Formats: sequence, C-alpha cells, structure tokens
Amino acid sequence: MTTADRDPWQAITLARVPAAGLAALAAVRHLPGVGVQDDGEFAWVHWPAGRLDVVHALWPAAGVLFLRRDGDRWLPFGKRLPTTLRPPETDVRPVAGAIVPERVNPIPPPGGPAVTLELGIVRGGPPRSATALLCSAAELAGWADTATTREFSRLRAAVRTDRVLVLGDKLPAIAAAARFWGDGVLVPLGFRPRPALPPDVLRAAVGAAPDDLVILHETEVEIVPNAAFAPLSRPGVRLVAAALTPRTP
Repeated sequence: MTTADRDPWQAITLARVPAAGLAALAAVRHLPGVGVQDDGEFAWVHWPAGRLDVVHALWPAAGVLFLRRDGDRWLPFGKRLPTTLRPPETDVRPVAGAIVPERVNPIPPPGGPAVTLELGIVRGGPPRSATALLCSAAELAGWADTATTREFSRLRAAVRTDRVLVLGDKLPAIAAAARFWGDGVLVPLGFRPRPALPPDVLRAAVGAAPDDLVILHETEVEIVPNAAFAPLSRPGVRLVAAALTPRTP
C-alpha cells in the first residue's frame, strides 16, 4: 500500500481558489515549489505531492477546490469523475510574489526623528473575557463530538500548522487550550500590550492589513489573514483532525 493509498491528501497537488483566498497562503509562501497561476477572478495553486502544510493553509479558504492528477485529467478530491476545469496555459509564478504587497517607502513624521518603541506584552491588566483559543485539532475534535449545532454556529476557525485558532464569544471548554482576549489584536489572558496603544495602531505598527488578525505572543507577533478563517463545523473538525493525526505505517 502506498502513502497516497493510506492518505489520499498526499496525492493532491493543485487547488482552484478565488483570488481573494490567496491570502491563506501567507504561512507557506516561503516553501519551495509552491506556485500560482492567475485565471481571472480565480487562481490556481500548485505544490509538490505530499505537502500537507499547503493543504492545511488552503483548507479554510472559501470556495477552494482541491484536485489530483489522473493522467491528463484532473479529478476533484473525493470524486471519481474528472472536471472540465483545468489550469490555464500560463507560467506558474512563486506564491510569494502573488500575496506580498509592493515595497512601501515610509515617510518619517515631521518634527524630528522617529522614536522606536518595542512592542510586546507584560503581565497585568483588568480581568478579561476570552474571545479566542488555540488548541490541537485532536483536542477540538474531542469537544466537537458532543457539541451542539448552536455552539458551532457562533465560532470561526483557522488551521495553523498543527494547531487550530478558534474565534467566538462562547468558546469550547478545552482545558489545555491557550486563551486570548481582544478584538483585532489578540493578547493572552493575564497579559496586556506594551505600549498600551489602540488596536488599529498596533495593527499598523506590525504592517497588518485592516482586516488581518494580530496575535501578540510572549516572544513573537503573528499575523493571520482574515481569509484564513471559516465557519466551524463538525465534519470540518473531523477532517482536519484526521489530516493532522500522524499515521502509522
């Protein structure tokens, strides 16, 4: 039995996604062999077989269609019949060039040299309600087995390598999850940003787009594109958990 037989996702090397969904590839833009073809309102994303990290990055993108090659035909994932859709006869360009904005030349403010401030988090601040959590796919799948449809309806999620980031006002009860507060800028519970600046100023300071989500960790700042999030569902959680669970030979 081949690796592709055990895990059919290993054979997926192409996806058709709305052009707006390319932002979901931000986390894998540095990987070799990941390329993009423009096709009007859509884009075709290519990657080497076995790169499940690209599959995980594209999974939440709305309207994404995964395909595998069968000779000169393309079959949608999970289907036995080929599709008439196929990538255009154009060059494939590196994905980094498709989602990285053009160079911006900053203009210093008037009235003297700019003052550099170090952005970070420190312990303290008033009690806050959690608006996001970070957990493993397996932990989320355990909660999903008993969750109600109403509980799912209030949540959105994005896959981050081997973890899942969940947003909502009523979060899953997962003891081992890391919890965050904030709207637009997420900060771990029990911490506060330093310096204490409005969320839009903090976003601008790290180069995030207006609708990007910024996560302030203790040792790093992370930017998650809004396009990476999708409504949470029980089947989706199970599929992600299965894809991220190591398989025994």
